[in-house]
Amino acid sequence: MTEKSITREALLASFGALESQFTSSLKNAQALEQAFDTSRAKLVQAISSHLQNAQKSLPLANPLQAPLNNFVATMTQTSREWDAKVAGRQKGVEFRQGFEDSLLVFVSGKVKSGKSSLGNYMAWGHTDPTDDTKRQTLPERYPKYQSHAKVEVEGGDRPKEAEKKHEFRVGATEATSSIQSFSLPGLTWVDSPGLHSLKEENGNLAREYLDHADLILYTMKSDAPGRASDLTEIRDLIHKDKRTLLLLTGSDDIEEDINDSGNLIQCIVMKDAARRAKQQDYVRGELKELPDSNKLEIVSISSRYAQEHANDQAAFLDSGIGPFCATLQGICQSEGVKIKQRVPMRNLHHFLVDCENDLVPYQKLMTDFRPILRKLDESLKNQISQHSREGQHDLKRFIDTFFSGLESSREDAEHITSQLKNFNSKLGEKFQEITNERLQAIADNLTKEFQSSVKSTYQHSLLAQIPDFKIDTITEQVEAGTRSGTKKRNSLLGTIGGGIVGFLVGGPAGAAIGAGLGGGLGGATGDSASIRYRDVQITVGDNLQDIRRKLLDTHCEALDVLLQKNSTNLWQEFEGSIKTLLKKLSAEMAQFDSELQKILNKTQLAL
Repeated sequence: MTEKSITREALLASFGALESQFTSSLKNAQALEQAFDTSRAKLVQAISSHLQNAQKSLPLANPLQAPLNNFVATMTQTSREWDAKVAGRQKGVEFRQGFEDSLLVFVSGKVKSGKSSLGNYMAWGHTDPTDDTKRQTLPERYPKYQSHAKVEVEGGDRPKEAEKKHEFRVGATEATSSIQSFSLPGLTWVDSPGLHSLKEENGNLAREYLDHADLILYTMKSDAPGRASDLTEIRDLIHKDKRTLLLLTGSDDIEEDINDSGNLIQCIVMKDAARRAKQQDYVRGELKELPDSNKLEIVSISSRYAQEHANDQAAFLDSGIGPFCATLQGICQSEGVKIKQRVPMRNLHHFLVDCENDLVPYQKLMTDFRPILRKLDESLKNQISQHSREGQHDLKRFIDTFFSGLESSREDAEHITSQLKNFNSKLGEKFQEITNERLQAIADNLTKEFQSSVKSTYQHSLLAQIPDFKIDTITEQVEAGTRSGTKKRNSLLGTIGGGIVGFLVGGPAGAAIGAGLGGGLGGATGDSASIRYRDVQITVGDNLQDIRRKLLDTHCEALDVLLQKNSTNLWQEFEGSIKTLLKKLSAEMAQFDSELQKILNKTQLAL
């Protein structure tokens, strides 16, 4: 069967016939995209608001600040990436909006792969059109050139060069550094910078616009078709479900011949059919893992040969341009309108899938946050136990030091009572100091209200009351000395008195008798001698050690209770605020994901 071949003029006529059917193909996709933008803006705003409120509610030294800041940074970075994606997509959408009435054909490929030459041929029928060629072109076939985005690289085309010269630059090493196009009825042909350029900016610019094409022509030099870098780009296009036609450009050779005048000349001849077929088979074989790789459309062409043999039907057919134009016409007539309608919806669909994947970091961060909370909770419990022991040790040392100083004066109840009263306030201050230090160490300055909270708790507790000092005594009688009896005294006095009286009456004999009688009478009138006693209080012990133990036990227990209660309450408050934050973020994500799925379903139905 003879291979179908049509001229460039016939192809352009086919595009013109479908111009009206291409119009307004973006409206459905634009409506869905607007719905997505609204949902996304709402999500980003809600996330930002929740995170800002969370950051404000946590003190700077709070242990949750570091992971929260990381969370905020990641969320912010993801939002920036979304912004960049949306901005890049919007640039492409705006680009498409100028060509709603035409099939957008995008020519891609590596540097020096014949893109610009092919574009000039499709616009003028010449790879390097002259001014005469342009003047002779009918107004209805006069291409309208436009320049779009451009990167500033050395050796690239000048600003709006294609617009001003009405052609694409060819020949230079970096001939194209901008997105430029020409339009004819029903057709917009886009020339792009080369991929894998020495100037990375060129390739990046080409990829930004590539996704918005209705049909992609990927060019490869026939001298080295199917290079790994080309195959990677082609696979990416096929995986993106982009309608792609592969072109092996420059499928010609230069041979020397002798003209009629006998002069040596160079002639352009097509590579033989077998060689071209072998090259096509090689490319197809390298892409065999792709779905329907055997159906890949690969055409070997030579624009230069077609230009030189425009009036030779057989030679024109052999150039590959005729079959290429026939293939484009078939695509245009059989699926051009569907492609035009489907591409923006497909682009939006893939874009939304990518955005759906962008939710993964958010979900992971929220998932990772929960173990952090559990770990901090466990750490807090360990710290409470540790600092309670250390705080109790500090209290014991403080109390023991004070009571050791009372040992030397423990019999002086008045002095000890005075000292205990003074110690009452000192112990309160020390308790508050230790509690503050330990709470701050435990919670890492969770709140500035710690000191006032602890102070208030201490002042209103029963801890401030130190028991009264008491000395335990018993009353005993102790010997105070011997009291002389009156009997002995009176007997002596009687003896002395009787002797004097007897001496005066009877002389010496009378004195002896008088003394005996006087002593007996004196003894009879007196009493006997006795031992004298007095009542005294003897200290048998005191409650000083009981006071020490009671103070120590009470304050140590209170310290543990305060650390447990204050730390746990404050932690629960902050943990609750974080869990509330995560709950809010999860709800926002779920709402956005629900809306995203609805939009995705609509794009899927439209494909």
